[in-house]
Amino acid sequence: MNVPWLTVPGEQPQGAATGTLAVCFAPTGAHGSTFASWRGRLPEDTTLALVAPPGRGTRVDEEPVTDMAAYADATAAGIRELRGGRRLVLIGVSLGALLAYETCRRLLDSGVPVARLCAVAGQCPGDFHGRGEEVTVEDARAFVAGTGLTDPELLADPEFEEVLLPPVIADLRLAAGYDGRLGAVPQVELRAVWATDDPHVPEVTVRRWAEWTRGDCTLMSVEGGHYAHQENPAAVISACLDGLPGTRPSRRSVLGAGATAVAATVMGLGAVASSAPAARADAATATGGVSFDGDPTDPVGLAVAMIRQNTSNPGDGAVTLPLARMLQGIFRAAGVGTEIVPTPKDGNVHFFARVPGSGPGTKKPLVLLGHSDVVPAIGDTWETDPFAGEIRDGKLYGRGSLDMKGVNAAFVAALLRHVREGAAFDRDIVFWSDCDEEQGPYGVRWFLTEHPGKVAAGAVITEGGWVLDQRDGTTPMIASLTCNDKRSLLLRLETASYATHTSKPFSGQAVIRLGEVLDQLGQWRAHIRPNALSRRYFAELAEATTDRPFAKALREMLGARTDRQRDRAGEAVVRLSETPELHNAMLRTTLAFTAAQSGYYPSIVPGTATAEFRAAFLPGAEDPGRIVAELRSLIGNRATLSVVGNPGETEQQALDRLRGYLATPDSDYDTDVFRAWQSAVRRTHPGVRATACQFEAVTSAVPFREQNVPVYGMYPFTVNRDMLKRMHGTDEHIGVEALRQGTETVYQLLAGLRTDA
Repeated sequence: MNVPWLTVPGEQPQGAATGTLAVCFAPTGAHGSTFASWRGRLPEDTTLALVAPPGRGTRVDEEPVTDMAAYADATAAGIRELRGGRRLVLIGVSLGALLAYETCRRLLDSGVPVARLCAVAGQCPGDFHGRGEEVTVEDARAFVAGTGLTDPELLADPEFEEVLLPPVIADLRLAAGYDGRLGAVPQVELRAVWATDDPHVPEVTVRRWAEWTRGDCTLMSVEGGHYAHQENPAAVISACLDGLPGTRPSRRSVLGAGATAVAATVMGLGAVASSAPAARADAATATGGVSFDGDPTDPVGLAVAMIRQNTSNPGDGAVTLPLARMLQGIFRAAGVGTEIVPTPKDGNVHFFARVPGSGPGTKKPLVLLGHSDVVPAIGDTWETDPFAGEIRDGKLYGRGSLDMKGVNAAFVAALLRHVREGAAFDRDIVFWSDCDEEQGPYGVRWFLTEHPGKVAAGAVITEGGWVLDQRDGTTPMIASLTCNDKRSLLLRLETASYATHTSKPFSGQAVIRLGEVLDQLGQWRAHIRPNALSRRYFAELAEATTDRPFAKALREMLGARTDRQRDRAGEAVVRLSETPELHNAMLRTTLAFTAAQSGYYPSIVPGTATAEFRAAFLPGAEDPGRIVAELRSLIGNRATLSVVGNPGETEQQALDRLRGYLATPDSDYDTDVFRAWQSAVRRTHPGVRATACQFEAVTSAVPFREQNVPVYGMYPFTVNRDMLKRMHGTDEHIGVEALRQGTETVYQLLAGLRTDA
């Protein structure tokens, strides 16, 4: 259906009475197709509407509009006709930010509410003074080349230039005649989105948007350049649409390199950039934290309350202060001392609760370390609201239920049960909820560097090992406590050919070549190389399982003397396992493909295509440099493979840093804490083997292990393959009764450290 100046692509609801209508304004010279990648990434209740002005797209034969007032009036009229009863969000990119702003003014003046205005990579209205300078074809060419709107060689094609330049000229004339200082500043919630690699609209420019609303203005940042809405669409969508008042949380997933929309600053009513920090502090204080009025020793109720605190970490850390305040209220009510330690990012905090020991004081504290941040629940459709904490069919659903708010709830409930009983421990027990485990600069390593000696841990328990059932799915088989982590390396592929018009496709296009190389890498398998921890675990598993063929394959793998024998037996282990992805990751180097990117204009065959993937390494097994060399040899000259290190790092420096991480010794499992865990498992899971293990992922343990502090990882509840597959995925969940039993395991572990038992 076409409405004047607006189109609704695809099979979306046209005049719905509920949900959100997201109206998108394209950048200079572009039209609605610039938002093509947004379809399928939006929340379920959101309709995408594209502004379709004359002179481009399907209206290319019409005379373009070069007057801002006429443009905004026509768009506002189209929105009023299309809106129905929906919540309205206006999203403008580059010049589109000004168009959205002026349209917002007109809608508000006519009594139409606007829930949010989003300015992406755009200059603010005050930067335009309406001088009306003449715009030439050369100006348009320079703009196109300078902003990277298309490949420079395509501008030499007269046919292509004839299509591309007129809309650019029209928009440049519109901007030249616009004076943003005229008219009243609107009362609207505004999100100003800055692209971190944008050379044209830097952060300081984006900050000035705070002066152009009488409502709250939030500065967001996303990875990408001036056209981040195309390069990194999921991050821009998240920055614009997440957290709308009265709407369900977003259900997209951040995919691709640098998908890191990050809430950086919250500015008060009409605040200027220089006063933003004080306003941010006020805003963070105002958020507070919801109180918890349930039983704090009930892990299910606690987990539900934690899940309902949306602590999504879009890339540079989550806003964890409200959750920290909720935890503070819970512990203070139990008479336990607490502390909230801020980081340089507003609302991003570490939380501590400490139960003092009453023993002779010779033992250092045991730290129960759980991260409060979670990965975003965006991109893929959930069957439940990811932040509702819904219990259905005996399962607790929600982002973080498994990773790792369920574990945090078990830690808190078990500890407070001891406190309620008047427990005396032989050491301090510290519950630490850290804020930047998934991503971000202010996690455990930052804290230990900035606050040395503040925790002084003697041992740490965090996320890690699993409790698995026999093949019947009901009988517990083995419990593991991890003593080391895998570490990963980010790698980037790039294929290149040449860019051209879509009317002239050719063999060897960059996108096709990328697909071929990815398919080849997807078939690659590293040798089976279990390290010492993995061998210990699989030896115990061979004794624990009642599946005879599985046990036989395990023993053959452990007894193999050649790579060929070990690979053959190891593949049988993976094939026969009830959790094949888990056991495969514990046996070898693995590749996980996370992002692919190519194309930027619907009539251009792109000249390059890129993909990123992670190679994860077992300590004591493969050398990362050798694996990189093997992969390069495999793909030959069909693609370029590069190592993505930290900013400023060379490939060699990145590899050496990773080798240092991989050389960190395993945590000693001949300790009283490890033995207390084994005793706890025997109490809660009689007959189940409790063993040290290698974790298949990365945790916050490395900074402690580097200081020779033993760190152990546990997910104390029973899991199955489906549950493991949904970790960081859709419909993440844990079993309610499994959570209760896992909490009992934590309780029994702590009971082994009591002096009054």
